[in-house]
Amino acid sequence: MISREFALIVTVLTLGVGGTMALANSDSEPSSSILLSETKILAEEGESKPGRRGRDAQFQQVLNLSDAQMQQLGAVRQKYRPQMQRLREQMQVKAQELNQMMQGNVSENELRRKHNEIVSVRQQMGNLRFESMLEMRNVLTTEQRQKLAQLLQQRRQRRNRNRPNSEMIP
Repeated sequence: MISREFALIVTVLTLGVGGTMALANSDSEPSSSILLSETKILAEEGESKPGRRGRDAQFQQVLNLSDAQMQQLGAVRQKYRPQMQRLREQMQVKAQELNQMMQGNVSENELRRKHNEIVSVRQQMGNLRFESMLEMRNVLTTEQRQKLAQLLQQRRQRRNRNRPNSEMIP
């Protein structure tokens, strides 16, 4: 049961990371994404263990989470899942519509309107992610939050070392 809850947590926290990161196009992560980023780190680090159970155990072990905390985090994830799914589906439809519009002869104003619709849905998703992160943050102790911040810093350092020099990119 715990591994299912962890998978749900990871899913909610990692939704839209790629889109958000692409929009930000920045080397620094906002502090509000600590839970989001850290959950992704733990999921990546847990890949050395088999499957979701391994990732779940890694997540629980690294942050020293109790079973009750894992259940609370799972409940938060379940709370936001339907809304996030609905928005994800809207985003897919609107992105397909924009793609079709770009291939056609629609006006720039129509393209801008569709783009603004996508931006609006993306913002709604971001707001939901933030609200879920706040609720998940309330489950963690001060020490667990500090550990999360340390792991995030390590991830930033690793990412920056692996990133090609931006001056060399045309």
